[in-house]
Amino acid sequence: MSSNLHFEIAIIGAGGIGSNLIVNLVPALHRGDMLDSTDSITIRVYDSDEVSESNLSHQRFSPDQIGMKKTDAIRANVLPFIGEKLSLVSCPWDVRREADLVPYDMAIVAVDSSLAREAVHSLSGFWLDLRCRGDGYVALDFRVVQEYVSMMTPDQSGMSCQLDGAISSGNIQFGHAMAAAHGSQWAVQMMRIISGNNGSLPEPQIANLSFGTLSKNPMNEESLVN
Repeated sequence: MSSNLHFEIAIIGAGGIGSNLIVNLVPALHRGDMLDSTDSITIRVYDSDEVSESNLSHQRFSPDQIGMKKTDAIRANVLPFIGEKLSLVSCPWDVRREADLVPYDMAIVAVDSSLAREAVHSLSGFWLDLRCRGDGYVALDFRVVQEYVSMMTPDQSGMSCQLDGAISSGNIQFGHAMAAAHGSQWAVQMMRIISGNNGSLPEPQIANLSFGTLSKNPMNEESLVN
């Protein structure tokens, strides 16, 4: 792990959750006491995908970015907020194992990949795992009971955060935006906690825009950080 004065943040996935999370997080970090009190903040975003037309309805890309690597496109979109102490590094490859990641202080999984999830879950440290489907989302983090994390991480193929037919019909749902907001809040509060300041992490949960919080995920008492 890096020193507390240099934050290394890994964001795995630059799609529905990840692109929105980054567009929330980078402007939030570009000024203020948090940035002033650190030597640097480096955010590395991992994703091998290219921007497609179907992404434009719910991901933070523009039509002129179609065909670009998502990691390059999202970096371009937050470039006005990047400076000497705050950087975003494009890592245009998928995470399948620990070796695919640069060592980090905190990791956020924002892609529907059991391999990426398992790679991060297996490492000690601070991590957040975000999933969404339709207008709902799931947030697991390092505080959740390991048996529950394993149960919630079956070996299965990834899927879109949008329901079948949602993009073609225009019936876009926004569970991905809820997940991105949770992730942005988690990252800022985690940085405050690591720095020795007061911070309160959002609780790992299953929630839905239509019905609110459906359940809180079980946590290890000894892992509570608030």
